[in-house]
Amino acid sequence: MRADINGTIGLLSKHLRRLQRSAKALGFIYPGDDVITAALSHRLTDPSQRRHPEPHEHRVRLLLSESAALEITVAKLEPLEANPRIALSNICLPSDNSWLQHKTTFRPWYDAATDWLAQHPGFFDLIYLNEKSQLCEGSRSNIYLRFDQQWLTPPLPSGLLGGVQRLDLLQQGLVREAVLSKTDLLDATERRLSNALRGWFDVQLDLTVGD
Repeated sequence: MRADINGTIGLLSKHLRRLQRSAKALGFIYPGDDVITAALSHRLTDPSQRRHPEPHEHRVRLLLSESAALEITVAKLEPLEANPRIALSNICLPSDNSWLQHKTTFRPWYDAATDWLAQHPGFFDLIYLNEKSQLCEGSRSNIYLRFDQQWLTPPLPSGLLGGVQRLDLLQQGLVREAVLSKTDLLDATERRLSNALRGWFDVQLDLTVGD
């Protein structure tokens, strides 16, 4: 999650709704919005977070255990370079994988992408297709393609996590869902990614690499 220089998480209510739904689906105890909000506020107002002389945005990670224990880590959010590169993964995501619908620490299908991105710092993400050759998502982002004046993003049944930034864009009417293909990825006039940490931003596709 992204917190601004005042410690405010703009999409917090959407994060909490998704966390609550996943907790219910996976059999975790959900401690309640008030408990989580208070824990986040306490962590973000910790004096140790003010050790940097200049105000800055924060990268906030919240983990919920099966027993409702919370673990919160906060770090400085470094700026994102303009128009970062993306590549297409050679690995297919199974569209019927129900785990893709939940933001968890169980992400074995993205291990190769995590390793590859660490070795290729000029790239922001690897993009996946499913077994039907439908466009899915990135290893840490949702994807959007522009045709004429319309931004399109793959629907959840293609096999992807419904990101909270994606939900916000859909609710604002800035994007709509459509089944997309590799050809669409190549032919789009513009491409963007989104996640709650970085927002909605332009990217450039590089087909010379991938894993």
